[in-house]
Amino acid sequence: MTATGPSKKDFADLINGLVGHRVVNDKILDGILEDAKESYHRQGLDGFFEYIRRLTGIPLGNKEMKELLDTIIGAGRPEKALTGLIDREWISKEQARLIGQGLGTSPEKRAQGKGRRKKRSR
Repeated sequence: MTATGPSKKDFADLINGLVGHRVVNDKILDGILEDAKESYHRQGLDGFFEYIRRLTGIPLGNKEMKELLDTIIGAGRPEKALTGLIDREWISKEQARLIGQGLGTSPEKRAQGKGRRKKRSR
């Protein structure tokens, strides 16, 4: 991992670890990123979402894909993004743990209740 964040090789290793066998390397990931960028430039966000659906086989419509994207980007930090994905039941706690482990982070710990911290009595 670099000082600015995970490298493409780090992401490839993470994907391979989650899948359980080698499915991607940094060169393949470069191709995927270029194809995704090209889809976005040709057809906007809808084109990007269509590319992701073809690549992953994920059965989400554009509205759900946008919600997923907003959750991840809006979180600001990987651990908050993982927590948001768990809260929406898009990934399990175990999947989040494995992703967090690969990224060198973990989902945020939440206090009991509706995601709010308990106030301390003085």
